[in-house]
Amino acid sequence: MSIPHLEIVACPSEDRLEALGVLYGKVEERWRPSVVADAYAEVLSGEVDLSGLWIARRRGRIVGTFLTLALPGGAAAVWAPEVESGWNRSAIAVGLIHAAMQDLKNKGIRLAQALLSPEDDTSRAARDLTRGGLPRVTVLTYLERGTVDPLPARPDLPRFDWRPFDSSTESEFREVLKRTYEQSLDMPELDDVRSLDDIIAGHKALNRFEPSRWRLGRLPGEPKASAVILLAEVPDKPAWEVAYLGLTPEARGRGLGRAALSHARDLAAREVGRLELAVDARNAPADRLYRSAGFTAFDRRAVHLTILR
Repeated sequence: MSIPHLEIVACPSEDRLEALGVLYGKVEERWRPSVVADAYAEVLSGEVDLSGLWIARRRGRIVGTFLTLALPGGAAAVWAPEVESGWNRSAIAVGLIHAAMQDLKNKGIRLAQALLSPEDDTSRAARDLTRGGLPRVTVLTYLERGTVDPLPARPDLPRFDWRPFDSSTESEFREVLKRTYEQSLDMPELDDVRSLDDIIAGHKALNRFEPSRWRLGRLPGEPKASAVILLAEVPDKPAWEVAYLGLTPEARGRGLGRAALSHARDLAAREVGRLELAVDARNAPADRLYRSAGFTAFDRRAVHLTILR
């Protein structure tokens, strides 16, 4: 749809201050100037990256913004567009999303994802994302557990032989990690979208990579029954996150997920008081495992996703 006098472009650096005023349009008016000023100061200092900010300009005035952030590993985080109410508001929002998605695709980004709080999931933000090509695919449930108490013991479970990620285990680690994605119930939309190199690069960049917190588990006598755990610090919180826990097909359905989770708890307990993780709401076996291990929900986010083929 063509809208007269409308221009959609990547935001020039000289327009970023004005664009931030639109981007933070939902902030209460009396607080908005200080919020915008603080955000602009962070942009100027390099703390905030606005290279992925798109604007819609009509008759010389910015009327809409859409923020994207390219991430290592061929992925991008995006936020719902902010567009002033009025004529053709929805069409402007969709136009912003389409222009930004085409740009990300041209840059080799393979997927883009937005996370909305549950109260926003039926809102205008969710409708804009869906109309723009990022439909809601699932809900992530965020769970937490204290690390002081060990997981309830299961003496009948076999024990993994655990080793940290390093140069001597990297090849084996990559092989097992790849196999844990086979028939996974966590975000199956992402199957075969990114290469193994992209997946590893994404985890290393986003999760404060510390090799000793990446663990490879092998079951003695059963070389195909293996597990991978990726642990990371949670920014600004005295907690670690189970960024990924995966089992190969031969290790599933045997209670070994609990053994892997217990190892994650043991490692975290040496450093922090809480362990956090997120689970796809469609992954009922994983959800049951975490809750039976004492994890409780503290947040939920709706996932809006597009694959940029």
